[in-house]
Amino acid sequence: MAHSWRGWCLLRPGLLLYGGTVGRNELHAHHAVQLIVAAEPFTMADARGDRVTTRIAVVPPDTAHTVLTGARHALLAHLDPRSSPGRSLLARCAPGPTAPTWSPAGTGPTALTWPPSVPPADVAIGEPFGRGSPAPVAAGNGRVRPGIRPRMFTEPPAGHARSAEAAAALRVVEEWSGHGGAADVLHPAVEAAIALLPTLLAGGPVRLRAVAEAVHLSPSRLAHLFSAHVGIPLRPYVRWLRLQRAIGRVAAGESLTAAAHAAGFADGPHFTRAFRTTFGNAPSELATAIDWLP
Repeated sequence: MAHSWRGWCLLRPGLLLYGGTVGRNELHAHHAVQLIVAAEPFTMADARGDRVTTRIAVVPPDTAHTVLTGARHALLAHLDPRSSPGRSLLARCAPGPTAPTWSPAGTGPTALTWPPSVPPADVAIGEPFGRGSPAPVAAGNGRVRPGIRPRMFTEPPAGHARSAEAAAALRVVEEWSGHGGAADVLHPAVEAAIALLPTLLAGGPVRLRAVAEAVHLSPSRLAHLFSAHVGIPLRPYVRWLRLQRAIGRVAAGESLTAAAHAAGFADGPHFTRAFRTTFGNAPSELATAIDWLP
């Protein structure tokens, strides 16, 4: 069945989360780990034309793929492969370059359903998919038990029409990555570094040494703490911050060039290349067609 892309999107350092209708797309590759969990079967294909029909798919980074038949009620997550959730998801589901390996039901953890109950046909995309989140998934000889909850899973602020839906979706991705139940703890120096980064972004390149000096730590110590507490190293975190700032400005009506400069990219093409490399789409293709959460 043919579907048109329609839904909402949340962009965080290390994570792009989309909820709504997943439609067809062209064969493409991007550097993110991709997770799709749907209420009905969808069909994907790889570069050789091999196919898989499933309700859950995990596609490794830099792997050509296409959606041939989409789904009306679905979650799609792009995770940075350098992040702890991205690494964990890859380790637990072990996807390969061919489409038949992308369904965890066949090769990885026990498949979980999303949503817990399929919404009736008259439920609007903006309404919550369902209540609750899936149970933790076994991986190898036991459940992954990370000690610290990555910042990307912090719930969005209340007040937006899609906030509750996005919060539920975040919990699903959190459980699938093995981070469900982790403690939400942040080291004071890491908290200070995160607060400082928006100001540094406006001034040009962000250097680890400068951030470390500002929070009174050695660069090596800050690098270790940042990765452990945030779930992603400082350098890719900064890159995602720039993407987040730029796409927010484009969605608000600014030109690509103005948004790129405001986020610290050299120009519009630089921003477009960075966005396409990460997500497989140009920012202009998504900025106005999607309801972006703050």
